[in-house]
Amino acid sequence: MAANERSLAHGSRPQGGGAAWRLLAGSIAFLVFYLSVSFVTPSLASDALPLPNDPAAETRAWYAGNAAAAVATGVCQLLSVAFLALFVQGLVRAAAGPERERIAGRARAWGYGAVALMAASSVLSWTLAAVASSASVDTVSVLRTANFIAGGTAHVVALGVFVLLASRMPGFGKGVRGFAWVVAVPAVASLISIVVFEGAALILLGRLLGMIWTISAAVSVTRGLSRGTWPAARGPRTMTVLSPQGES
Repeated sequence: MAANERSLAHGSRPQGGGAAWRLLAGSIAFLVFYLSVSFVTPSLASDALPLPNDPAAETRAWYAGNAAAAVATGVCQLLSVAFLALFVQGLVRAAAGPERERIAGRARAWGYGAVALMAASSVLSWTLAAVASSASVDTVSVLRTANFIAGGTAHVVALGVFVLLASRMPGFGKGVRGFAWVVAVPAVASLISIVVFEGAALILLGRLLGMIWTISAAVSVTRGLSRGTWPAARGPRTMTVLSPQGES
């Protein structure tokens, strides 16, 4: 008996399982919320936050007198990495096939690690705002150092490793992969800032380059999904059904 073939989708999702919007929104907001700190903090603070290598007494005085600015800074940074987490989730959803899924899984651990480290830095900033007026100079010094390492050096190193691992996913072109090395080198080299504070310039460089890389990667994956050259890992599953010829 002649038959027509029909495909029924089961548990279907849009191609990419919602990866495109997660990647684009996550990467852009990751950058925007971080940059917002440069506008939010000065508008609330009486003066600039002392550098990590400045005397702890100055740091204590700043946090004691600028609690609102410290809290707002922590909120902006936390929102920033919340969107980094969204980007990581989008990248995992875009992974198709064993090789991509394996690489995405390794990258995911470093990506979420970067998120957790910045979240810890935000909590430490809020803690400093809460206890600075009554805490000893030594306590403030320890908290400020931990705040700097978690949200600075450690976060940026984790971000750099995440970028380098994620760039190895099949489907990314030479440009995205080459750019990943440009990100990873200063990001990992920023470890020197733990010993020599002047190395902190590498933290800023690695952070901003990493943010720009996520946007370029988001655009690359989104274009691939729209063109069908980046197959989705969580796209629709289909089942073929035979029906009599002529059945609509």
